[in-house]
Amino acid sequence: MEIRELDKRIYKDYPVKIVYDTDSYYDLLLIDECIKIEKKPLGYNYHHEKDDISERLYQDWLEGARAFGAFVDDELVGIIEIGTDYSKRMIINLLKVDDDYQRRGIANALMDKVKAIMYKDDIRAIILETQSCNTKAIGFYQSQGFKLIGFDTICYTNNDLERKEVRLDFGFINDKYIEK
Repeated sequence: MEIRELDKRIYKDYPVKIVYDTDSYYDLLLIDECIKIEKKPLGYNYHHEKDDISERLYQDWLEGARAFGAFVDDELVGIIEIGTDYSKRMIINLLKVDDDYQRRGIANALMDKVKAIMYKDDIRAIILETQSCNTKAIGFYQSQGFKLIGFDTICYTNNDLERKEVRLDFGFINDKYIEK
């Protein structure tokens, strides 16, 4: 496997379809004035897929966009796209590994790449969002050291809590910026 930066001239508007299945979700709990998340069963299988393409690379709204691909035998099997915001944070806009290549260390390699950029470019944190029902992604982000930093209960619809699809924000802080 090889990680390569994806040339914006070639990959602008490259479609990335986000699809996942789950039978569980993370519920928001208020414990001792702290928000915690707890994995719970949905009671049914949920399939997340939009009719159209979910994402496209290098959209104009993502400041400082860069994308990296994981290639196996010259086949693009994984993508991570990052950008920056005004406060020295890196944003992971998307992370996708083809189904046939999951659980082979590809997402780890892509995440290692962006963490290395964070340290090299002196970025203070990496942030990302996912849905409370995307439990595989949440488990992966937590295994990478990401912590829950926020949520939005009406990001996707006005009844996200009832739908069990709440926006969860996760962050990974550069050790250099942890106050001691």
